[in-house]
Amino acid sequence: MRACVRPPRRRGGRAALLGAAVALIAAGCGSGATVEGGNNAFSATTLTVYTCLPLLGPDSADMTSMVDGEELALYRANGYVRRLHVSIDELDDYADVAVASSLRTNTVLTGNCAHTASSDLSTAAYIGDFDSVSTALSLPLNNQNGILQISPGASYPGFTDAGPANVGGDPRNFYGNRVRTFARLVPSDTVQAQAIARFMRSEGVRRLAVLRDSSPAFGTAIAPLLATAARAAGITVVARRNGIDTDSATSPKAFASLAGSLARARPDAVFAGAAPQPGTQLLFKALHEALPEAKLFAPSELAVPTFLDGLAAGPASSTYLTSPYLEPSQYPPAARSVLAGVARLFTGQKPTVYALYGYEAMSDVLSAIRHAKNPAQRGGGAGGLVSSFFHLGVIHGVIGTYTINSSGDSSLRTFDGYRIGSGGALQLVRAFS
Repeated sequence: MRACVRPPRRRGGRAALLGAAVALIAAGCGSGATVEGGNNAFSATTLTVYTCLPLLGPDSADMTSMVDGEELALYRANGYVRRLHVSIDELDDYADVAVASSLRTNTVLTGNCAHTASSDLSTAAYIGDFDSVSTALSLPLNNQNGILQISPGASYPGFTDAGPANVGGDPRNFYGNRVRTFARLVPSDTVQAQAIARFMRSEGVRRLAVLRDSSPAFGTAIAPLLATAARAAGITVVARRNGIDTDSATSPKAFASLAGSLARARPDAVFAGAAPQPGTQLLFKALHEALPEAKLFAPSELAVPTFLDGLAAGPASSTYLTSPYLEPSQYPPAARSVLAGVARLFTGQKPTVYALYGYEAMSDVLSAIRHAKNPAQRGGGAGGLVSSFFHLGVIHGVIGTYTINSSGDSSLRTFDGYRIGSGGALQLVRAFS
């Protein structure tokens, strides 16, 4: 286990951090940063930020950009906040769906991430996980140990607020110590559902079918929320189907009966709340074959190469989706400096906008450390890191100007609406705020 920033383990042939950057941050590894015995001991001058993201697989470019952004924020701080050495430790929670899981997560890997962070007495914060299913695994353990957790992507509403789409007892189930320790940098699925409904109306949708995958509710809660938002927007929901099995499907024929029944309801659009896996691509193919004129809508969970790259041309041309990760020109001017900084420090690949969210998460952690009276104090006590984070007030960040409320939700509410072009490329239609 490292105590200071080391040259990152690059995936997919990416080059390591430039030597000058490593040398500058690693200068924090002086005599005041004692970490030994598996990080069971630490000095009062050492803090560690853990990041756990799916760094391998189809989404590696975006996830690697996110970690690069985290490292750039720490690099710009010279590895210090006041006299505290701050280090980053990168962990991976990706599992090949064909081998280990039907979702972009692995319960063992995610559990190991949270356990590693919780057992390290120098841990200040945990950046991750990216998806809601992984976050549902890591959050209870991090909360039990009073660790601040910032997710750049987990949008399940039950992490922050009670609601009709939540698993029973959420959000209470995630906070064993009754103190809120979680925040996210993207809007929740409740907000996204409203944006999708507006997108549908702008595209002329009047009759809608809503499907919900049988995957864990943490990743598909948006389906019932969308049904409610669509009705509020004046769209008639003509059919709803729950428990769609995209896990075991190996052919579009697995969904032939479902698609046929939906065709009889005559929707002009279908929304599928599903996980990004091969079975979901087959579902969209079957829907397009049965409803060739219908528009197919997907949530931001599917705005990833795992889903986009393998989607057949026919259903792709009919598919619309939303994403809280905007076009580069839609971010504040400071975002350009971050993207340029990542490009200078890392070689081999152009950074994506996901780098901004990694940079923002680390910047928020560093700000909370800077303003905390006792940044090494875990939990929500006055003067500790968690309390400091939730009192940052208005944040003028590279992803926009926003606040984090006491439940952990960001005030950011902008989504981009896309169509899918050739080769899985996203083509911007319009933004919704």
